[in-house]
Amino acid sequence: MDTLLEVAGLSKYYGSIAAVNNISFRVKRGEIFGFLGPNGAGKTTTIRLLLQLLKPDSGQITLFNQKITWTDVGHRDRIGYLPGDFKPPMDMKVFCYLDYMAAFRRHPPRLREQLIEKLKMNADDLNKKIKYVSHGTRQKVGLITAMEHEPELLILDEPTLGLDPLIQEAFFEIILELKNKNKTVFLSSHVLSEVERICDRVAIIRQGSIVTMGSLMDIKRKQRRRLIVEFDEAMGNMPPLLEGAKLINCTNNRCLYLVDGESKLIIQQLARLPVRDMIFPEPDLEDIFLNYFREH
Repeated sequence: MDTLLEVAGLSKYYGSIAAVNNISFRVKRGEIFGFLGPNGAGKTTTIRLLLQLLKPDSGQITLFNQKITWTDVGHRDRIGYLPGDFKPPMDMKVFCYLDYMAAFRRHPPRLREQLIEKLKMNADDLNKKIKYVSHGTRQKVGLITAMEHEPELLILDEPTLGLDPLIQEAFFEIILELKNKNKTVFLSSHVLSEVERICDRVAIIRQGSIVTMGSLMDIKRKQRRRLIVEFDEAMGNMPPLLEGAKLINCTNNRCLYLVDGESKLIIQQLARLPVRDMIFPEPDLEDIFLNYFREH
């Protein structure tokens, strides 16, 4: 896969505050790239820099094999964008808004009818003014606007916000269909389960800096593992400390550790204790995310 988007040394400051601090990453053509972090971590600022809605203080963005300058906007109709705070004009009818936005692009809205059907919108929805539709329907309008021209790069900020579970399933199907067409998706979300479900690679950003990046499998290999130990008796105020593991909490006879050392060393220590059961759960994305932010 060739690189569709490359960011090198990108920074954005507000006064002395670094909203984005010297970040670098690549997104390959045809992949779904997850961009994760809590509120205020720099996700939305990064997206606005990619879209040239903000001017960086330093760094370079290369998109579609071209270095992007502040005044270069010719590539924008090859991108689809859903902002996290999507706010269309409330007094426009839905179908008028879709036509209005499509008129700015060179590419026709060839996926519109298909998206309307998949997202379960009807003629009544399309003929209402936007201020009279539900928040979930408004989010569907934003998704259709972003995807109807079948963009090469789709940038989505919290795309499933307000969608019910059935529509979320339809959204995942649409995204995977676009991936199968070699389209690229840059997905910013705080819903870790959906990122783990559909993303090929992820980057986690904290206080403007990327703290880890890679495939979920690679990131899991680097992570400290959880260990849950159930003892034969309550540990009281003196839960056992294990070399190569950090005690997180202990409730009655059940203790949770984070393991840095080798499993063999841990098992040797536990063999000398009254252990009833032990579990090494497979880490999920939520564990990984919380571990990074618990440490810092």
